[in-house]
Amino acid sequence: MSKYNIDPELAGIAKLKMPDSPALLPLMNKIIGFSKCRSDDTVVVTRHKTPGYGGASLDTLMIEPAHHTGQLPCMVLYHGGGFVLKASFAHHNMAKLYAAKLPCRVIYTDYRLAPEHPFPVPAEDCYCTYEWALEQAGSAPVIVAGDSAGGALALAVTLMARDRGLRMPDAELLVYPVTDRRMTTDSMQKYVDAPVFDAKLTKMMWDAYLGQRQPERIEYASPLEAASFARFPPTYIEVAQFDALRDEGVLLCQKLREQGIPAEYHEVKGACHGFETATKSDLLKTCVERRLDWLRSALDDADNR
Repeated sequence: MSKYNIDPELAGIAKLKMPDSPALLPLMNKIIGFSKCRSDDTVVVTRHKTPGYGGASLDTLMIEPAHHTGQLPCMVLYHGGGFVLKASFAHHNMAKLYAAKLPCRVIYTDYRLAPEHPFPVPAEDCYCTYEWALEQAGSAPVIVAGDSAGGALALAVTLMARDRGLRMPDAELLVYPVTDRRMTTDSMQKYVDAPVFDAKLTKMMWDAYLGQRQPERIEYASPLEAASFARFPPTYIEVAQFDALRDEGVLLCQKLREQGIPAEYHEVKGACHGFETATKSDLLKTCVERRLDWLRSALDDADNR
């Protein structure tokens, strides 16, 4: 990986790679498990059974700041993992950070995964979770957020909410989001062997999620193919420099701005996909502080609308 000038703080994760064999996925999902997110001194984690697509029941976490009273904004957070992996310790860490430091109530679901449950099941599960979260939020502001494949799911939920007449989120937070099944960007052609997640793994992800299916509402899987982003909330987009997905975030930002949607964009220099795994790095600390500043500003604006 010496061809990429990765930040030294990320040297450990730059040696990692998402499994490229579907046969390994069940073992990995058994190891990482959703139940390992627990309460600590900063947050209280409670477990709920919430509705999923087609009458399913989903395991969903509600993470709230400890020792906090009064109404809190609600963040509906969708984890990444190529639509095929469960939430990792890094996702748990981020959910807790947002809850404690924004502060907010984070709702965080164990949506069903491809290839056993291909599109539209994960997206529709996430939409069901958003509906449930709106009930919990009441009149409080609502944020939709996601990283990687979770970014695609956050975008899908927002498109579905608009198209189905549901309350729209007040802000959207996306970290190195998946946005386009077509895989035609310059970064997708360039970073064929990048750390953690590359173009080859992107192809495996889309094969697992969509296969040969051509759904009528393809934008719910591949959001960059949406005809319009009208009525979208202000959106924060963060990408990694050495990431096959980088330009998908760039193009999304351009489309939003062209349609009059406030969009803030940041490219994290020296970073690769999955840099949130470096939970103790100064690089991630800087990113989180910038995200929190943006979220607080977006929530203030929502309160004044």
